[in-house]
Amino acid sequence: MRNIYPSPSIRINFLLPATAHQALTQTRDHLRLLAQLTDSRGEAGPDVVYLSAQALAHCFDRLADDLDRVADAIDPVAP
Repeated sequence: MRNIYPSPSIRINFLLPATAHQALTQTRDHLRLLAQLTDSRGEAGPDVVYLSAQALAHCFDRLADDLDRVADAIDPVAP
């Protein structure tokens, strides 16, 4: 597989609008929540949350859409 990233000696700056930054931090928090919900803890306790495959698919689809919007909002800035 070919490395698509520039050499470490080349610095590229990006401008991330505030709305995209907020979407990115919300996506991070959403991923952490999903990780906690799907973490295997052994015996089911009173605070166990069950998610259907459809619900997980919806969550992942939404996260992908959010990340697409963030990626589209990023503007390269000349150094």
